[in-house]
Amino acid sequence: MVNRFIVVILLFFTSVSFAKEVSDEYLSQLVDGWNLLAPPELYDFIPENLDYKTMNSPEFQKKIDNAGNQINSLMDGKVIEIAGFMVPLKTKGSSVTQFLLVPEAGQCIHVPPPPLNQTLLVEMPENPTNIRDIYIPIIVTGKVSVGSQSFDIADSGYSLTDVTVENLTFKYEDDLQ
Repeated sequence: MVNRFIVVILLFFTSVSFAKEVSDEYLSQLVDGWNLLAPPELYDFIPENLDYKTMNSPEFQKKIDNAGNQINSLMDGKVIEIAGFMVPLKTKGSSVTQFLLVPEAGQCIHVPPPPLNQTLLVEMPENPTNIRDIYIPIIVTGKVSVGSQSFDIADSGYSLTDVTVENLTFKYEDDLQ
């Protein structure tokens, strides 16, 4: 359910051409990166046929909130490639040296922030990247460090260093003909 939503959001916001072309298979791998940030079986309590009553019950919402605060310590030191959206924190002119990577466009700014295990602090003090609009999807590759940090707009469960950032674009089947 979460994967489909993230894919729809990424597809919706890529109507303009960017730097790296992404196939459906590769996009699936990028989206799966978000799943790696949550400990295995963390969300197994969610029923396959989730109904409105269950989803809105206080007990279920508490389980969701608690699950979002669990980070996957197995990710420490791993290199990950993941697609998401930039929320700039520190800038130098038109470049950004520190930003939050979130799975959905506009998170932290216009809507509540994502859970701790779905927010990555990306640090690029020596090699800043251009600021992207919060609605332009990017691909970030970097080394994961596990540990939470708090900011005014969100909390992060992970940091990424040794980072590369690329814009994301899709190859449409119509272009192949």
